[in-house]
Amino acid sequence: MKITAICAPSGPDFGLNAAFAVVCDTLTELGEEIQTVDLSTAGLTYYDGGASDTAHALMEGLKGADGLIFACSAVFHAPSALMHTFVEYFQSPMYQNLIKQKNCLLLNISQDGGERAAAEQLSRMLGTLGAIDVVRISLDVVLADVASPYVVELIERQTEDFYRILRQKRKYFLPLPDRRKVDRTPDYSEPVITRSDSQEIDVLYKKHNLDSINESAQMDINKIAAMFAKKYVASESENVAIIVEDKAAPDKPAREKPAPAAPSSKSCKQLTASLPHYFNPQLAKNLDAVIQLDISGNGGFSGHLAISGQNCVFHEGGAEKNDIIVIADTNAWTDILKKKTTAQKAFMTGKLKVRGNFVLLTKFDQLFNKIP
Repeated sequence: MKITAICAPSGPDFGLNAAFAVVCDTLTELGEEIQTVDLSTAGLTYYDGGASDTAHALMEGLKGADGLIFACSAVFHAPSALMHTFVEYFQSPMYQNLIKQKNCLLLNISQDGGERAAAEQLSRMLGTLGAIDVVRISLDVVLADVASPYVVELIERQTEDFYRILRQKRKYFLPLPDRRKVDRTPDYSEPVITRSDSQEIDVLYKKHNLDSINESAQMDINKIAAMFAKKYVASESENVAIIVEDKAAPDKPAREKPAPAAPSSKSCKQLTASLPHYFNPQLAKNLDAVIQLDISGNGGFSGHLAISGQNCVFHEGGAEKNDIIVIADTNAWTDILKKKTTAQKAFMTGKLKVRGNFVLLTKFDQLFNKIP
């Protein structure tokens, strides 16, 4: 993917450059190449309706971008003058459709509480050009230190959400106008408004009587419930046998069926330690990688998988050097090990975080078989 990030600080920095660096570093760690533009050194002049070589060079850099990042300081509850000037250039006929339907991340920082108002104003400006802000990061540096671990993690999480949206190629569309039909008569009498869609659905709902169950349907439900109650008798303990009635031979005594085996009681750490037994060496030719695992929650642990050629070994603790760091809780990681979900899907839904070579995460589901 191609991502272009534009930074437009005002006179004071307010911590914008530090926050901007966290956004770019997070996307870089996810394997994306970021093209950054610092408007404070670009020499952009105010837009007067004419052409500008500097503006044209900047606009050329936006072509083909899958996602855009607009980062600026907020001054007097408005975006910085640099950002405002840059966005004004999109009014030129040459650039009017350049960012149409582009997904954007907005980063706004202030020290007077005006970051949200600035983000809203920037959103409206970009919206008139057809761009869509899908993620906003608004920070007041008086209340939140950009260098604090909490704020850094907040920025990272929001940036990861932006990355997921770009990866999934989500499309957002502006809502259509009201579908109600208005018919004004020549004498300017009151408009005649047709029934809305919701009203039509309500009529169909009542027409088919979906809120009620007739006597025949209720009898069918009762028969099915009785059948299951008779055929499957729940045991009060795991060691009690289940009695199954044999309809084909009523004279024969009922036979006993062994109770189902109890589910595996292995911990998440034990399941992970057994991964080398489910390793597919034929898919790991020429692969040399270390996967660091930081699993939190009940029974959490730290360990790493060392893959070298067709060998895989699990080690406890952190690795001196790793190619990828996987961060998740025990529930999410157990679901991945048991193939209830994939590592990629867990990442896309925010249940798993990744730092480092993202390509290794895409290979994880193929490298290891399901753990029963």
